Amino acid sequence: MRKVTLFIFMLAIGFGTIATSNFSGLNESEVELQSENKAASFPGGEEALQDFIKKNLRYPNEARRYGKVIVEFTVKKSGKCTDFTIVKSVIDELDFSAVETLQGMPMWEPAIKNGKKVESKVKVDVLFKPEDDPYRPENRSNG
Repeated sequence: MRKVTLFIFMLAIGFGTIATSNFSGLNESEVELQSENKAASFPGGEEALQDFIKKNLRYPNEARRYGKVIVEFTVKKSGKCTDFTIVKSVIDELDFSAVETLQGMPMWEPAIKNGKKVESKVKVDVLFKPEDDPYRPENRSNG
């Protein structure tokens, strides 16, 4: 009986060593990489995205409406943005302008899940405000 107990004890120690040696084979950065998860992001972050939209958004002169268009799209593993869809519409002209602007974006940083690049869905709000409408009489320059 003592031999069996000693054998089981030694066997348990052996398995413990094997399990420990497999885990200790990973360095700290590999452990962090495996647990790292991150959403897809515009290069430069949210502020850079808003600057891009502000600089590139064209206000259609036939629109005469204001509001928020919400556009959803896919960020591929490569960072390319595809499959643009309107989630919240204002009117066709503003919807088209919002999508057209977002289609001109540079490549995004793809999402990371468990240390690997993955495809993900992103929603972006595109706001059309009266003060941005160059066709409003009070916004026209007299020159």
